Amino acid sequence: MNIQFINTKEWGIDSTIFKSVVVRLKHHLPKAKGDLNVIFVDDQKIHALNKTYRHKDQPTDVLSFSYLDRLDPSATPTLGEVFISVPTAKKQAPLYNNDLNQEIEKLIVHGVLHIFGYDHEVEADYRVMAAMEDKILGGL
Repeated sequence: MNIQFINTKEWGIDSTIFKSVVVRLKHHLPKAKGDLNVIFVDDQKIHALNKTYRHKDQPTDVLSFSYLDRLDPSATPTLGEVFISVPTAKKQAPLYNNDLNQEIEKLIVHGVLHIFGYDHEVEADYRVMAAMEDKILGGL
């Protein structure tokens, strides 16, 4: 799995600081060949995506779109896309005692776990996903 960071310069984000979280994700997730895009956006863009695909008329911090179920084995597959709202991450980082980079790392992990089928709609699934997030983020 190759994780590509998109729109980093627009937000002044140095994606090299996320190397350790990428390594930890690769260590804890199933081996997958292909690209996974992490795209940094504003609240307007994530609001539009949230409204279109989740029917929620509000911005959110992170959205994930998994393409694992429709991969074409003859092409270099795109495994999925994770959209992160930088303005929302900036707003909520202090609420969790994080700086912006820590908050983005948390959102990257959360979003990528969704790509690989983790969910938090019911309590039992929430506990499994939270434990995996803690395992990946615990060493950072």
